[in-house]
Amino acid sequence: MSKKRANITEMVRNNSEDTDNSCSSKKRKIEMTMEEYDKYLIEKKDGRFKRTGNWNGMYRRLAHECCDIECGQERLKWTANVPNTFYIFSLVDPGTKETGKIERALIKFGRTQHKDALKRYPTSELKQYQMKLLLTLRGKLITMTRIENWWKKQAEENKWFIRFSNSDFHGQTECIQVNDNDLAQLIAKSKEMAAIEE
Repeated sequence: MSKKRANITEMVRNNSEDTDNSCSSKKRKIEMTMEEYDKYLIEKKDGRFKRTGNWNGMYRRLAHECCDIECGQERLKWTANVPNTFYIFSLVDPGTKETGKIERALIKFGRTQHKDALKRYPTSELKQYQMKLLLTLRGKLITMTRIENWWKKQAEENKWFIRFSNSDFHGQTECIQVNDNDLAQLIAKSKEMAAIEE
């Protein structure tokens, strides 16, 4: 047997031993008692979680409480305050062969972590769909999410949602068809909401 072949054989043998060990380890975990599971959380999971729900076995839903320092309110508060950008684009949906290639002028809204909302979409899409940036609002994630959710609510209530014809377009389900007057009101309200600190 060549040295290379011997090395491969040894590697396969070691891998199969690891698999056997992991299988037996999984088996042990499945057969844990409540006391063993609690001990497992302390020793193997460094006490980051503790069981709070009733124990009905490993395959039953079980409530846990996070004991990690990062689960504290300050971290959640920090997350809510992460900078985010709400944006509005005008764009043209070129249509499909099935729809007779009829173009539709639409509005696309959404959020991104990028400071520059133009970076949210590839240059090819910006050109192909004639995307023009109408508005960007930069603020806390919690505020920008509130604005985005308000837009969704308005679109649902007024039946403005239009599915973009190209399913590969990222914002396919966040396009609306709205008249200029309604759009102006939506933009004004968005600016007003952005000015209010959470």
